[in-house]
Amino acid sequence: MSEADNPCYLIENKILFIPEKQCLVHTDSHEQIKLKPTASSCLLLLLRNHTEIVTQNELLAFAWGESHRQVSFNAFYQSILSLRKSFLQMNVEKQIITTIPRKGLLIQQEITIEKKWDHVVPEVEIELTDTPSVTPNKIENKKLPKLNLAEMLIIIFTVLIVGALLYPKISSENYFSGYVASKKYDGQCHYFVNADASNYSRHEGFIKEHPEMCSDNKFLYITAYPETKNISVILCTAGMDLSHDNSCQSVYYPRYDSK
Repeated sequence: MSEADNPCYLIENKILFIPEKQCLVHTDSHEQIKLKPTASSCLLLLLRNHTEIVTQNELLAFAWGESHRQVSFNAFYQSILSLRKSFLQMNVEKQIITTIPRKGLLIQQEITIEKKWDHVVPEVEIELTDTPSVTPNKIENKKLPKLNLAEMLIIIFTVLIVGALLYPKISSENYFSGYVASKKYDGQCHYFVNADASNYSRHEGFIKEHPEMCSDNKFLYITAYPETKNISVILCTAGMDLSHDNSCQSVYYPRYDSK
């Protein structure tokens, strides 16, 4: 594939998205954030369709391929949330990804997007586990113990039993496990905050200043960092677990200051 088929995207003249490296790079600080593969694919499709609404089904099919029909709502929304958190961490003032209720997502026209072909791709540091070198001759000469039929059957049944015990736990994984429940506040709603924040003072200040958001037993997922002024809120009709049919909308507050 030629270089022209793999452009990078300069977002708001400060964030470089490199699809082949699946990462965001801040052009000033050179800070790098490695994206999850599905999140990177979703961002790529949205950038390719700048100013156009991309439906959830289109994003699922593009990012997850043939298995997209088995992907839960929460797995999809987790990928979009991880993108929003990445832009927040890089202190991008504008909301890059906008949710259009019951239609899909888009990157609005006011967001500047520039394709770059003459970029220098920075190296993204990926921690690898050192693998000791092995001499082929030693592998060939090493004799492995032979298992009889009874031992093989025992191993197979053990694997099946362990798999049956672990499957319910794995299949019910909470994709929003990176959020923790906030302390109780008056009102009919549930608050969750991003656990990777160094403190929750900005979350608590936001909750106290916006009691109008707490209604109808909603679930609010608030993303904020002490180091940045931006705050992102996701309002859902149910908790983010795999068993619910859920409906969510996002609200973005650039340059938000607690009073």
